[in-house]
Amino acid sequence: MEDAFGLKVTALGAASAVIGIAELAGEGSVAGFVDRLGKRRAVGLGIALNALACLLLPALGVSIGGALVGLFLFFVTFEFAVVSAIPLMTELLPGARATLMAWNVAAFAGGRMLGSLIGPQLFNLGLLANSATAAVFDVFALAALLLFVRQD
Repeated sequence: MEDAFGLKVTALGAASAVIGIAELAGEGSVAGFVDRLGKRRAVGLGIALNALACLLLPALGVSIGGALVGLFLFFVTFEFAVVSAIPLMTELLPGARATLMAWNVAAFAGGRMLGSLIGPQLFNLGLLANSATAAVFDVFALAALLLFVRQD
């Protein structure tokens, strides 16, 4: 946002606040919707909406207001998907919850590592490449959920 819109520290702080509010809203909405929707359906909905948010980012990112709306949509759907996955994941192997949670944390760390490796190259390619790559990973995640995780 600093490079694209020349934002100063104060405006970057406001953008960070929007992201924080989005994360809080995404995490908080899990309590209200996951039990009603079902764990698997909630995770799938979060992933699908995050893919859509990724695809909208380049169109919304042409103005500062649009970029903030796009970031809000991205982070609220991302947090909803991630936090919805926790109760689903802990029920996959009830007898080995701690081990499964440890593997889940390790997988997240591995994902962040891979993101750190490919991030600089994607950044140089622009927002469209970043958004498309994130949407493709969302599609892979949704396919894995639908193919390998049984119904609630």
